[in-house]
Formats: sequence, C-alpha cells, structure tokens
Amino acid sequence: DALFLALRRVKADLNADINTRLEQSARIIQRTPDEVLPALVLAATWFDNAARDADIIRRNAITHPGFVPVIPLKVPVQ
Repeated sequence: DALFLALRRVKADLNADINTRLEQSARIIQRTPDEVLPALVLAATWFDNAARDADIIRRNAITHPGFVPVIPLKVPVQ
C-alpha cells in the first residue's frame, strides 16, 4: 500500500536526521576565553579561521560580537 510505504520512508528519514544531529552535537565542547575578546579574535585563535566567528556568536547567543564575555562557550571540536 502506498500510504504504508510513504510512512515507512518518513520514519527512516526522521531516524537518519536525528542520528545526524546527535553526531553533530557530540562534537561540541566548552571552552572559556582567558579575557573579554571579540568573537573574531577568538575564532582566529581557536580555529585559525576568523570567519568562524559567526559560529561562536550563533551557538552562544552573544549579544555583542565585539565583547565576548569570560564564560564557558559551546564551540565545535574542530
């Protein structure tokens, strides 16, 4: 029956999506900056890539990217 096959496909896709999201969240660590710094400087220091400042800002709901507070921040492992 077509409905059964469609529901089975939705279930498989949902399980695959959940597994992908769990794998991504497992690669998150917490790092604490030594001092108040711009997100751009943290990204350049931690990842050797200043363009990843948006990732730090987004994951941690930083209100002003020029002043990242000295608190534990969620960042990707790589």
